[in-house]
Amino acid sequence: MKATETTLAAMLDGNVEYVIPQFQRAYAWKKEEQWSPLWDDITNTANAIAAAKSIAEVPPHFMGPLVIQERSAHPDGRPPGYIVVDGQQRMTTMLVLLKAVGDAAEEFGISDLAEKFLIRIWNEIGHGIKTPKVRHANSRERIALLEVLRGFADTDAHSRIADCYAFFNDSAVDYLRKGEDRRERCRDLLVTLDEKMQTATLMLDPAEQPNVVFETLNGRAAKLKESELVKNTIMYEGGVVEDETRAEVLWSKSFEDDFWREEKSGESTMLDIFLSDWLTARLERRITPGRVSAEFRAYLQNMKANRRNVQYLTDRLNHAARIYRDVMNDNFAESMPSSQRMLDMSISAVMPVILWLWDWDNSTDRRERQATLRTIEGYVVRRILAGLNVGGTLMNTLVTVLTHLRAATEQAQSHREAVSSMLANVPGDSARWPKDREISEGLTQMPHHMSATRRDVVLLALEDRLRRDNGKPPLDFKPQATLLMPNNEAGLTHYLPPGRLTESRKNRLRERVGYLGNLTLTKKRLTQKEQNLPWPEKLQILQNHSEIEMTKLILVDADEQWTEHAIEERSNMMAELAIKTWPYPTE
Repeated sequence: MKATETTLAAMLDGNVEYVIPQFQRAYAWKKEEQWSPLWDDITNTANAIAAAKSIAEVPPHFMGPLVIQERSAHPDGRPPGYIVVDGQQRMTTMLVLLKAVGDAAEEFGISDLAEKFLIRIWNEIGHGIKTPKVRHANSRERIALLEVLRGFADTDAHSRIADCYAFFNDSAVDYLRKGEDRRERCRDLLVTLDEKMQTATLMLDPAEQPNVVFETLNGRAAKLKESELVKNTIMYEGGVVEDETRAEVLWSKSFEDDFWREEKSGESTMLDIFLSDWLTARLERRITPGRVSAEFRAYLQNMKANRRNVQYLTDRLNHAARIYRDVMNDNFAESMPSSQRMLDMSISAVMPVILWLWDWDNSTDRRERQATLRTIEGYVVRRILAGLNVGGTLMNTLVTVLTHLRAATEQAQSHREAVSSMLANVPGDSARWPKDREISEGLTQMPHHMSATRRDVVLLALEDRLRRDNGKPPLDFKPQATLLMPNNEAGLTHYLPPGRLTESRKNRLRERVGYLGNLTLTKKRLTQKEQNLPWPEKLQILQNHSEIEMTKLILVDADEQWTEHAIEERSNMMAELAIKTWPYPTE
């Protein structure tokens, strides 16, 4: 590695191309973290130049090092240049900044100086054709940069590069407007960018691995995501620098869209979490998002030792990603409704099992996969109904499920039976599968312990079961959970039995409000006034919701009052329905 001190002007002098390879991350700099501090450094230096007797008195501003590797001339006529191993964020920003300041100068009629900013941006390759001096191998980033440099960028298009241009153009216009001599201020900016923005280029030897250097050095700016490090490894192992078609074969183009880039937990994106779930399914042990890149690299080396190349692995990765996305968006019919219910209940620990069941290499019959997933759903929902833990203990249990699934495959046994047997015999009490008696007692002798979201999932599942039993199609709308006996003092007074009541009786009645049997479903949420109505009047309102089977049951032979006893009876009915909906394997 050879280091050379240089300036921005020298780097962009003549026809030269800096290629941002496929293993690099997308443009990630932001206003507060990078753009504003950089602009402050530039304007402080320009102001110092204006106040100095000579330009030589003003010290340069060090932008940070740039790591590059020489690249030979490209066959399509583009100029020779360099692969940018580290510093692509800085290079992209500086090119956009030159365009933004040049356009600001043009706006104030300083055309000759504007041209000096803009000439640094382009290579002349003959026949009037111009190409940018920074070229992204990734088409999304390449197009975004081209649109900005050609003046076609839509600042409302949610492009980080377009946002970068808007920030620096606004800042440059504001800077030039404030001075008495705009031409002099523009000249000071030009001198700053040409002569005072200093860097050190570190030239890699041809034999050095650029992706490894990239990972090692990348700790100064926006921290690399685990998924970006995985992409880095795949691009290098696949021999990809600029071949975008080859890159998309190895790394799905969809990974660059908003679904995968959304931050979900801490600094982890949806893509990071998917990769941790996929590796968990493959390795049959819990892989946290923070360990993804290291575990992926080790797994890839293991695959290579077994004569499996990088494309063998990424074919399966991309296949799993399509299923994962569909499941998360409730678009994967094969895993529904079990996957939808569990995800709505925030049971994301099931995702590695789903990826295992629908893996590229899994030839299991579709019905067997669905039955296996329903078994897991039954185990999970029963634990929720019984008020048992479904956090870390569940994750460990479901990772163990993966090993039993593999063993069942090797022994040509039923996956569903293997999982049922394993879950019914989990050692210790903390991960047990609640039996019928525990579900019945939990729902009929105490208030339910579920969050509103989980409660709604359970109620809708019970409604689906009633409709299936009665030969009715599923509802084509999402109903709302509704209390039958109100949970506030104003409404509850209409439901108190006549005569003198002891305080303990009142407390017991208030407790019954929290039972599952005190709930039904309605087409829309009832207003507070409707919730607080006396029972005969509320019954009239419920008549408008009779197409819902769960509510229809109340309307058939309804008593004149909704009482503590009525809640107990309905709780018994709902407990029996829950036991039938999520059966225990041996009962």
